[in-house]
Amino acid sequence: MSTRINHNILSLTAQKNIYDTQKSLETAVERLSSGIRINYSWDDAPGLAMSEKLRAQISSMAEAEKNANISINMFATAEGSMSIIDEKLIKMRALSVDASNGALTDSDRIAINFEFQQLKSEINRIANITNYNGLHLLNGAFSGTGSHGIKLHIGTNNTFGIDYYYVSMSNLTADALKIADMDVLNTVNSQACISELDTAIESKDSERTRLGSYVNRLQNTILDLQTQQVNASNAESQIRDADIAAEMSNFLRNQMKYQSGMAMLGQANQLPQVVAQLIG
Repeated sequence: MSTRINHNILSLTAQKNIYDTQKSLETAVERLSSGIRINYSWDDAPGLAMSEKLRAQISSMAEAEKNANISINMFATAEGSMSIIDEKLIKMRALSVDASNGALTDSDRIAINFEFQQLKSEINRIANITNYNGLHLLNGAFSGTGSHGIKLHIGTNNTFGIDYYYVSMSNLTADALKIADMDVLNTVNSQACISELDTAIESKDSERTRLGSYVNRLQNTILDLQTQQVNASNAESQIRDADIAAEMSNFLRNQMKYQSGMAMLGQANQLPQVVAQLIG
């Protein structure tokens, strides 16, 4: 080892090692305090890019799941109203059977017809007022096909049939069910109402079954989105989150290296004094 005064190479080497150790120590402290391995882009640039893409997908999956739940609530609103319409149609059919009996007088049928007409009006009223968030579901506003229906966006991208699709809602007003002109004022009309009400009930049942199928589909969509969220979150965690055990190990190792480096720096700084003693 040469002895110099102008340049203390040992001290410079110790300072460099202490600087490197201090940077590693700061990184370990930052990761331990934040719980995140990638706090800055320079910590792991490719990992950050992958992590941000995954975070965007995870956030979009959460919104898609919310959309699916909102759509289920919308269908539940329509289902509730259709169940009431169902009750009214069944009662109207029973009244039609009652009024078909020839043992009744005209005044009897007038009384039956009054209730019959009130039930018909109530069906019409329910179909016209049923709405979810201002969307009228049973009055024919969304009875068209394609983009004329209600759009359900339940995916994270913009592919038709995969990320979104349209759902039509049948018209269940009295006119659409073809019961608007019915009455039970005589046996002929009453008997005709029975078969016509059977057709109306069948139309309503078909709509309830169709909407029920959409709800089942949306429930499966939610399960799939939840599974994807778990997997994507796990992948994002593997890339971005800090391994606390490993970082604690790094912290302790660098702490000891820092203390050793400071001790060696003190020893290196004493070297010029030794050289001075040789001159003296």
